Amino acid sequence: MVNVTIRHQRSRNRSGCARVGPGGRRPRTGEPMESRSNAPAVLVVEEETHQREAIVSHLEAAGFSALGVESTDEALGLLRARTILALVTDAHLPGPMDGFELAQTARERFADLPVVMMSGHSDASSGALPEGAAFVAKPYLLEHLVPTLRRMTGVR
Repeated sequence: MVNVTIRHQRSRNRSGCARVGPGGRRPRTGEPMESRSNAPAVLVVEEETHQREAIVSHLEAAGFSALGVESTDEALGLLRARTILALVTDAHLPGPMDGFELAQTARERFADLPVVMMSGHSDASSGALPEGAAFVAKPYLLEHLVPTLRRMTGVR
């Protein structure tokens, strides 16, 4: 069974860009993967480097601009500094704030921000999702993430 929940849809524009680190080089471990421009981007928060890079690459191949970070602190910094198209976060992250808390905090600051929660260990009832947020189980992530983001953002 696929667990995708969408309660609300929003419409936004986007433009695609490639991921690079500071100075135009490939990012090092622990360094945010950043797009070449300040175009609105999907922000991916995942502590596992290989998973984060795979998700960012998958989104870019689908035409989204995407940024990847490993911590909630980095995510909150980018939410303040950049125009973010949508937030995709793992439910379980190390540190003082987990993905559910990040999603709530982000939505409190940016009421129209589309949020997708992902997890390989939890389901949509494992924590409080913001109104309108979607939940995608990791075994189905690559199959369902792009269509979910397209519905939530209006990006085709």
